[in-house]
Amino acid sequence: MKFLWLPMLLIVGSFPCADSPAPTGQEDPAAVPWESLMPPQDLSGWKIVGGTASYRIEDSQLIGQSTAGSPNTWLVTERHFGDFELEYEFLCDPSLNSGVQIRSEASGGMARGFQVEIDVDDRRQRYWSAGLYEEGDRGWIDSLEDNPQARAVHKPDDWNRVRVVAVGAHLQTWLNGVAAAEVFDTRRLSGFIGLQVHGVGNRQEPLEIRWRGLRVRDLGSHHWSVLKPPTDSDWVETITLPQGCSTFRLEVTAEKDAEPLGIHWGDGETRSVSFHFSDKSIDYSYRGKDGVDPAGDTLHGPFGTGQIGFRGRFQVFSGSPERSSLVVSDGRDRLLLEIPGPAGGGQIRLSKRRSRIQRIEVLIPRICAEKPQQKTPEGVAPKTPPR
Repeated sequence: MKFLWLPMLLIVGSFPCADSPAPTGQEDPAAVPWESLMPPQDLSGWKIVGGTASYRIEDSQLIGQSTAGSPNTWLVTERHFGDFELEYEFLCDPSLNSGVQIRSEASGGMARGFQVEIDVDDRRQRYWSAGLYEEGDRGWIDSLEDNPQARAVHKPDDWNRVRVVAVGAHLQTWLNGVAAAEVFDTRRLSGFIGLQVHGVGNRQEPLEIRWRGLRVRDLGSHHWSVLKPPTDSDWVETITLPQGCSTFRLEVTAEKDAEPLGIHWGDGETRSVSFHFSDKSIDYSYRGKDGVDPAGDTLHGPFGTGQIGFRGRFQVFSGSPERSSLVVSDGRDRLLLEIPGPAGGGQIRLSKRRSRIQRIEVLIPRICAEKPQQKTPEGVAPKTPPR
């Protein structure tokens, strides 16, 4: 059992596009062909965001070169990607920082969104390449500080291979074949892919970052779908989730002296998780296939004020029967808890004070590919926390 303080996360489901067959879960990446993402010689299909660093194609490599006095620069795809598998190799000057943006947007003359880090700094020797950072927002989401295996395979003076898989709420990276970062996060479900040349201040000598073998599988996208009851009087007691649905979220209100709200999620075969929202706490338990209840506990802490109990967003993610993640937030504090749970699908059963649930949403995949987006919104970006 592991508790972490994290910024707000969200939740998933699984319904088909109108023009696609009913899915049996997530799209199988092996069934989707690879396509090269290497820019052409004239860089068409890409555009520069931010500073004045230069990009060129040479010997089947994309080379980014720093410019004195320039802020961070990104070469970004005009096409947007939601769910995808991405692979590339990089070779970076040890005095230069870089990264690959995913599910990102342009905001205030900079990229904002998730970044797969390139950290070859030979002075710090931290080597967090393939860690996940959020540029222009929360900063580090999953560094490699607690992953010595991934840091150990880093090659500061040679080519490194990175694999990224983003499907719905689940983001995973690998460095040279070793698992690196893994998070559940739905704040960003789609956006461009971008290649960064970090600013170098007034340093006059150009520094270079090189990429090769850049390729992608487009796996479609996910979006939120609201499950809305007709009226309070005939609110459904059981919600059947499609096969593969493993992320959902509920908006829960607080009612003084109200009966506890009960939420039970299970797939009927492997595991189930139960939660009861009372005035002062959230009680949970989970059950294995053999029917034995191996553990249960009560979540105490900053959930609600006084006697009215928890109110806010209750969110559940599941990656496998061995690992589910739930996030509880009252709008100020967030708590993430990792426990066993169903792998996806099954049913949500509600009991007691069901009227406390104001909204239920599931994250569902679009198996069909999204049309490329041609325009990137501009705005004012917040300051990015230091690395």
